[in-house]
Amino acid sequence: MSAAARSDGIFDQYTTIQWIAAVVVALLTFPIGIAVPAYFYIKTSNGTAREQGAWEAWAVILVGILGIIAVELAGETGAKIAIALALIGIPILLLLFAAVVGSFVIGMGNATAAALLAGVAV
Repeated sequence: MSAAARSDGIFDQYTTIQWIAAVVVALLTFPIGIAVPAYFYIKTSNGTAREQGAWEAWAVILVGILGIIAVELAGETGAKIAIALALIGIPILLLLFAAVVGSFVIGMGNATAAALLAGVAV
């Protein structure tokens, strides 16, 4: 393969969708999220991004710094584990948050009803 036929641009090793997702993550989780596009830039500058598969790239995008650590330590296996934990952990965190908020709302509702029944000004 000749040098003219081979393209070594920094945006050639990851897809456009992956770069857009990395920038969106960086903007939504700034300043820590800036590590995601920076990681992609470093990997493409070194030329090692070609060795990564889709699992590794999406683990970095979806999980962030923990995804970077998982990919660097365990490769594709680490990426799959990181994505699985994220897909399981996020709904659990949302349920816990809903439970805390719900218990607060129910607790305040009961206190207000009890105060009104007792004739105390609320």
